Order: sequence, then C-alpha cells, then structure tokens
Amino acid sequence: MIIEWQSILLILAIIFAMLLIIKLLEKKFNLNGELKRKLFHSSMGLTMLLFPHIFTSELSVFVLGVIALVLMYLMKNTKLKKSLGTVLYDIDRESLGEIFFVISVFVIFVLSKGDKILFSIPILILSLADSTAALIGKSYGKNKMSELNEDTKSLEGSFMFFMVAFMSTLVPLLLYTTVGREETLIISAIVGFNVAMVEMISHSGNDNLLIPLTTFAFLSTHITQNADTLKYHLIALGIIFVLVSIANGVKALSKIAVVEAMVIGYLTVILYGTYAVIPPLFTIMTVMRFPKRQENEKNNVYDARIFETNIIIPTAVCGLAAITGWKKEFFMIYASAYAMHLIINSFVRFKYYIKLSEMDSILLSISKGAIFVYIPGLIVQKLVFGSLVHWSMLIFMFVALIASGISIYFKKKDVKEEEILTSNGYMHMKIVLYLTIIITVAQVLAQNFLK
Repeated sequence: MIIEWQSILLILAIIFAMLLIIKLLEKKFNLNGELKRKLFHSSMGLTMLLFPHIFTSELSVFVLGVIALVLMYLMKNTKLKKSLGTVLYDIDRESLGEIFFVISVFVIFVLSKGDKILFSIPILILSLADSTAALIGKSYGKNKMSELNEDTKSLEGSFMFFMVAFMSTLVPLLLYTTVGREETLIISAIVGFNVAMVEMISHSGNDNLLIPLTTFAFLSTHITQNADTLKYHLIALGIIFVLVSIANGVKALSKIAVVEAMVIGYLTVILYGTYAVIPPLFTIMTVMRFPKRQENEKNNVYDARIFETNIIIPTAVCGLAAITGWKKEFFMIYASAYAMHLIINSFVRFKYYIKLSEMDSILLSISKGAIFVYIPGLIVQKLVFGSLVHWSMLIFMFVALIASGISIYFKKKDVKEEEILTSNGYMHMKIVLYLTIIITVAQVLAQNFLK
C-alpha cells in the first residue's frame, strides 16, 4: 500500500501554519487558553475534511496520525511547550482529547470507506459543534446540568451543540445526497439530539472520540431509512425520555446520568430492538425501590461515572449481538448482565442501609434480580424469538446470578459501611464482567454442541 507523502506534507504544513497564526493572534489579542485550544480544534477539524479528497490509503492517514501524536508529545514535554505548545497546553487540565481526536479521525476514515458524507458530517460536528458548545457554555451557561464530581455542563451549551450539529447534518444531506427533505429533517433532528446528549455525558476529553463515532453510528443506521421508520425512531426517542424520567422518580440518578440513560436506551433500540430496553428500564426502576428508599439513602445518587459502570458490560453484549446477528442467542446474556448489576446494587442497599443480615441480603438481592430482570427477560425472549435458549444455559445463567450475589458478599465481607463511589462501581463491574465472559463462552460453545 502506497504512502501518500505529498498529501501528508500538505496537512502538516497546514497544521504548522495554523499554529503560527494562533500564536500571532494570541500575542495581538491576548487569547485565553480555552479559546486557543478551540480555535486550533476547529481549524484542524475543518482541515480534516480534505481527507476523502486527497487520501486513498488508510495507511497514509495512519502514518499522519502517528506523526501528529509525536508532534503533540514534543509540544507538551519539551521546550516547545513554551512556544507553539501554548496553543494546546496553556491550561492546567488533565485530558486525552488531542489523542482521542487523532484516533477518531483515523477510525472514521476507515469506517466511511471513501463515503464523503459519512466522513464529513461526523468531523464537521466534532469541529464546530463541540467548540461552540464549550465556548457558549463557559461564557453564558447558567443552568448547570452537572452534579457531584461530573464535568461542568450547561443547558445553554448543550442547546448550541444541538443547533450546530443539526445544521452540520442538514446542510450536507440536502446539498450532496438524494435523501428526501422530510427524511433529512428527521435524520438531522435525531443525530443532533443524540449527539448533543453524548457530548453532555462525555468527560476527560473522550467527547473527541464519542462524538464522531456516535454521529457515524446514528447517520449510517438512519440515512437509508424511509420517513415512516424515521418517525418511529423519533417517537421511540421521546418515549425513552418519558420512561427514563418516570423510572428516575426516586431521584436515584444525577441529571447527567439520566441523559446517559436516554442515550443508552436509544442505542439499544437501534442496535437490538425496542424490546431490549426492558432489562435496563426495569433495573433503573427497581434499583432504589422494593423496598422504598430509606431516609439514610437520600444523598446516595448515581452520578454519570457510577452509572457507566452499570451499563458498560450489557451495552457491550448488545453491540456484540448486533455485530454477530445472534440476537436470540445473546438476549438472555444481556438480560443476565443487568440482573447481576441489580443484585449487586441491591445487596449493598440491603446490607448497609436497610441493615439486614448478610444471608438475608444475599437471598433478597438474588430474588430481586431474578424477579425484576431475569424472569421478564425470559418472557421477552419467548415472545420475541418464539423459543428460549437451551434449558442447561438458562440454569447456567441463573447460577451466574447467584454467583454475583455471593461474590459481592465476599468482596464486602470486612466492610463496615458502604459508599456509592466510582471505585466501588468499577469493582462491581469486574464481577459482572467475569461472570458475563463465562456465560458468553458457554453460550458460544452451546451453539456448536447443543443442537
């Protein structure tokens, strides 16, 4: 595969020119660190729009990405930091945004396979919407969405992100595709709204990766659909908003975590199917109910990062099912992952807040996970797919539920009091991860031997 050095040198020349221009503007107008970063971010994003026109080789884009990462390392860790490096590293903030930016451009270039629209819209939104939202939110954001230890977000910034993302989708689709006007309007609304929510829940610079990837996912899955199907998806998005709001009636989730629940709900619908929202919905609805929330739990709220630890594994199973097409075979694994999270969270409640004995906490938490998630999952499996997986696998999955309850008991055996912390969330996630891997491997083996 040929490396297109002329195109690489052209892009590097533009990058160097932009750095010099921003340095000159910094001296003339005394630009602050955030504004310099966003100017460079936007200008580089718009430069990346050239890629489908000047590159035909994925290897060339990869080589350019490696060179860019090396240059950024030098700008951050050598004497260059006091000169050109002030454009990117003049503010004291831990972020991997620059690295994620390079990775996302390469990944979108590979995924788009030369399709200029599928490449350009994600990069356009990343370039314009993200910077606009950050600057507007910082200057004019008064209605804060952030709580606890979450990154600062505002409704004003998110609204501007939606507007720019909407227009960044609408204009290219109208001008450069044959997609109908009605379809274009709905697609732009769906993409804009969902990506605005993704930006709201992102942190530590991962929006530079999440925004283009989710834009590509939403765009590629919706662009070929007719108006009736798109209207159905738009209605589904509204229903998910209502359901999540009702489910969070006990205020178990922070505002950002509620937004995250909506994003995951919609991703689940388009990747798996409407029926697949039942396990996460029932988990959210019952986690702080049955029994009702205690007085000493009023301050226990799942922020976005803790919420993430409860949805990463089931969402990964959802994606795996969508990729392989094994939706029937993976549904109960998916439901079991949510059931295990409910069991672990319920054990913590029963033992440390409701003050039940350890044995009662184990038995009740396992029963709760089975009744509210596992059994409804079985019903959905039967109604949607017409049959259950092999009976031995159903027993094996139920044993995994029991194992999750026992595992959290041993992990917390010497703990006196429990706090809702991100570190605890990751520890809970590891239990679910190991058990999910075991039942997934067992299911794959069962596909081959239990016929």
